[in-house]
Amino acid sequence: MKRNRTGPALDPNAEDQAGPPPHLEKPLFLESVTQLDSISPPDSPTHHIHRPSKFRRQGSKILSVLRSLTNGSSSIALDDDYAPLSPPPESVALGKKISMAILKAPPTIVHRTQFKSRPSLISLDKGVLEFMPDAPTPPSSAESATNSGKSSGPDAKQSTQKTSLESKFSQKSGGVSHHSSENKKVMSKNMNQAEVSSPEGALASITEGDNVECPQPVPTVITVEKAASAKVFFETYYNEVAAKPITPRSLRRLNLENELLNDMISTPTDKAERLQALATAETNHLRQIRNMKVRSTNALKGRDHKPSNYEVVKVLGKGSFGVVRLVREKWVPGANESEPSKRIYAMKVIKKSDMLRNSQEGHLRAERDFLVAAEGSRWVVPLIASFQDLNNLYLVMDYMPGGDFLGLLIRDNVLSESVTKWYIAEMILCIEEAHALRWIHRDIKPDNFLISASGHLKISDFGLAFDGHWSHDQAYFHNHRYSLLNKLGITVEGDSLDKKEGRSVAAAMKIAHVMMGGKERHEKNSDNASDSESILNWRNRFGNRTLARSVVGTSQYMAPEVVRGELYDARCDWWSVAVILYECLYGHTPFLAEEGGRQQTKMNILNHKTTFQFPSRPSVSRRCQDLIRSIIQEKDHRLCSRRYKSRDTTLGSVSSRRNLDYAGRYVYPNDGEDIKAHKWFREIQWDRIHLMPPPFIPNIKSMDDTHYFDEEEPISDFSESVASVQPTVQQITDALKPFNREIQILATGFIERPHDTVRLKRVEKEIDQFAMRDEEKEYLNRFVRTFGKKERKRPRDRLLRDKEIAPKILELRKKGAFLGYTYRRIDMGMGGRGRGSGDGSGSGSGRGVVAAGSWRANVWHRARLSVH
Repeated sequence: MKRNRTGPALDPNAEDQAGPPPHLEKPLFLESVTQLDSISPPDSPTHHIHRPSKFRRQGSKILSVLRSLTNGSSSIALDDDYAPLSPPPESVALGKKISMAILKAPPTIVHRTQFKSRPSLISLDKGVLEFMPDAPTPPSSAESATNSGKSSGPDAKQSTQKTSLESKFSQKSGGVSHHSSENKKVMSKNMNQAEVSSPEGALASITEGDNVECPQPVPTVITVEKAASAKVFFETYYNEVAAKPITPRSLRRLNLENELLNDMISTPTDKAERLQALATAETNHLRQIRNMKVRSTNALKGRDHKPSNYEVVKVLGKGSFGVVRLVREKWVPGANESEPSKRIYAMKVIKKSDMLRNSQEGHLRAERDFLVAAEGSRWVVPLIASFQDLNNLYLVMDYMPGGDFLGLLIRDNVLSESVTKWYIAEMILCIEEAHALRWIHRDIKPDNFLISASGHLKISDFGLAFDGHWSHDQAYFHNHRYSLLNKLGITVEGDSLDKKEGRSVAAAMKIAHVMMGGKERHEKNSDNASDSESILNWRNRFGNRTLARSVVGTSQYMAPEVVRGELYDARCDWWSVAVILYECLYGHTPFLAEEGGRQQTKMNILNHKTTFQFPSRPSVSRRCQDLIRSIIQEKDHRLCSRRYKSRDTTLGSVSSRRNLDYAGRYVYPNDGEDIKAHKWFREIQWDRIHLMPPPFIPNIKSMDDTHYFDEEEPISDFSESVASVQPTVQQITDALKPFNREIQILATGFIERPHDTVRLKRVEKEIDQFAMRDEEKEYLNRFVRTFGKKERKRPRDRLLRDKEIAPKILELRKKGAFLGYTYRRIDMGMGGRGRGSGDGSGSGSGRGVVAAGSWRANVWHRARLSVH
């Protein structure tokens, strides 16, 4: 086919003409070009074409031809193998633009004769007119006359029919618009001729119409949810990879090499064995990680309902997040499968559905990320593994058989001043460890300090911890979803309350404020970023938060700046330590309100200058009271570290910027220095306390001894209970038989409506007014809690409040919201030791797991209530 680079295809029958028309003259530059008929294929023995061997020669030949083209006339005269051309104006304009862009010269249009096979692209790149070896010679005039009445495409015996792309160019031949009725007739005629001439088995031409339109894909909320999950996974994964200057594997190797370098006792053979042991441990570690990832992936797809190798021994505790189980590992790599493993752990099981409805994705990722970052820490409960299945998240940690510190307080009620000093000193070291990793715990209380087998404390439960990173901000996840919804014009109605509030201006302003707050930190645009900056660099510069603001924690231990909802930093944790110190000595927290509940407790905290006081009994030293009074202050005057005061007074100065980390946060490691320097801690050896015997050492009979976690009533595993089963009328009647008819009617009314915490307290007050014994009142309260249905909290996310799409959205988030959650701590064996191997707690051996979240009943003055 004759083809113009910028214009339509030429008439294939024009090449049969004997010569050029008399009114056209052959251009001078064609005189120097070898005739196409005289060129034979490369393998022809009669003609040898010299190929340039260097790119410079190739480029010079191409440029010389282009210069010769510009020196000739812009009008084209064709010889025997060329036909006259009348390109359309738009084609000439396009060719002129291309030529002016290359050589700043008038355009020159080059024509090629029709070949029945494609030219070799390689030969064209070399600047030589070279054709494929099987390319036939141009057809003679007789053959052209025979084919003149047929289709303009190649011969069906040697090539396929025209493709749809070629048919588009054929419609433009002769400079006729393809939208004209005349051209439509020609096109249909040519298509019919092509169908007739095509033999059986050849590729038929594709009929194209003017009004054929492909259906546009309609985006849905499902598409948005999947796209948001993919973006979150890729950003968090590659940020974790890029943020590490050195991999954990390389760091372990360097630590062992440095240890061996300073070892003057071991022989070279022993050192070589330790290096080989580390290499073997790394190999086994990679195998375990791959196995866990495969099993978790299969569990998310519904192929495997057991994503772990742990069997449940007992349920240790139960909380709002889920349960804590004592588990035993079924199989250990390298051990005999016939022998049962003796390794005991504590597995924290977190229900995905409840956490997703409460928008806790950021907090769950933060807890896991902190435990991973604290690998080898002496004062943090070690994380062994983390994984997931379709319904739950799992955190496997070292088992602390001594229970939590709250259990110790319950057993002893009050502690002596010397014993209290020991435990408060270890709590300070635990909190400093978290602050050294740039984290604020925000939920410091006795429940979250666990006692190891050696009697030393370790801090746990980082579900509310804060480090300011953008991947731990719930607004980051909301922005990914709702920004796509806004761009695609998809609206979500929500529940009936959303529909009612949608008509009010206040609700619209509230939604806009939430969306704009997330956009400022998580939406990249031309105002806050350049086009060349990567998304991860931009997020690390603008997406992090420098200070916390959420009102979270346990009300009795909250600092006043947290209660007020102000911006706060790590000093809030030291306030909580002072409250625990007061509780150890006096048996109750200083701001607990006997009446008024949680709100009155918070008011007492805000008015701490007037409500805080020391009881007369028991007797406490003045130094200890002075320490407590120095910490129970507003954050500007709170005893912890003078660097905070310096930061507040010189905010923005050069000296203040020295304490900024890469994300712009103010970081103060060892920020309890002023507390440790207080006279009350004069006898404490801070650098050797982990090597000294503690006041209390748990009496453990076996590795799975759980008597420090035993409750008065058995704890049910939520995975084994069926919440949807409603009590029958006969069961309710049997439970209320001991009471008269009036009490039966009132008690039945109490359980008809689902109850929340506020309504349950109201019911308890009504029962307390009944004229009956205390045992009967307690029985009725237990009846309401057992047979009454707990009211489900309203989801915080509008997508999960919409009844039509909420079930599907929840299932998608359970599959994709926590991708990358899998982790496994390496079992060092003899290859090396972690930082926590010297405390005598056994954390370096990989035994056991944490039992956070267990709560104690029947202690009215130690009631706990977390605010989320």
